[in-house]
Amino acid sequence: MMRYLLTCKTATVKKSILNTFVVLFVLGFSIPNSYAQVKTNTLRWSKNFRTPAAYRDWMISVSGGSALYFGENSNYDLDPLNKIKTESNLSYSISAGKWVKPYLAMRANFQMGKLNTIKSSHEMTANFNEYTAQLMLNVTDFFDYPSGYQRRLYSYVYLGYGLIDFKSAYYTNAILENEEGTDKMQTEWVVPIGFGLAYNYNQNFTFAFDASYHYINTDVLDAYSYSGSTSKDFLIYLGFSVNYNFNLKYIEGFIVRPKSRRSLKWTKF
Repeated sequence: MMRYLLTCKTATVKKSILNTFVVLFVLGFSIPNSYAQVKTNTLRWSKNFRTPAAYRDWMISVSGGSALYFGENSNYDLDPLNKIKTESNLSYSISAGKWVKPYLAMRANFQMGKLNTIKSSHEMTANFNEYTAQLMLNVTDFFDYPSGYQRRLYSYVYLGYGLIDFKSAYYTNAILENEEGTDKMQTEWVVPIGFGLAYNYNQNFTFAFDASYHYINTDVLDAYSYSGSTSKDFLIYLGFSVNYNFNLKYIEGFIVRPKSRRSLKWTKF
């Protein structure tokens, strides 16, 4: 009888141990997989991506705002309210680029607009087209990088280089005194430097406000130059932009797309 009880107890213990191993075996597969999924969902650059990097994280952007002229003929350089009211004009841009890192993007930008000012009996008008390549840094995530994904709200800076074509006219008492780029738009190099604040609304859309300073290698953007002057004309752009983020290549299955491409869940694209 005693031997029978020991045998039953031993069998029960073995069965219990076997059941425990089975449970641990199952958990051994399920827990790492669940953890990997949760962890992966917080990563900006997931190893589970099957789309080649060249096809991922592209963006296009459209922007509209005001271009403010600064030069010999400007009146309100130190008066922002009157500057915007009397020496600004509409400008807009379109750009296309790619996030090469969660905090670093490259883009090509085209911007066009008008400039104008009136100073006593003098008036200036100008049209310009600007073509630049720009490098953009997400400052928020660069200095406080949270597990590899972009925050919903972030600040950024950018630097570019390119060309600007312009045609301008200078009038005195409504009589044309001088023109630049009459037959063919005049071309000079330009360096835009800017900063902004962006909000990742969802996986695809980002809204941003930015301000940029455009250094132009000319003193005749306003079709006028004082004798002996060595200063350069420049413009400041204040604008609001809408960005759309996407991937170019369709892959069956699921990938991780962090915030603003960027939700913390599995999603198809």
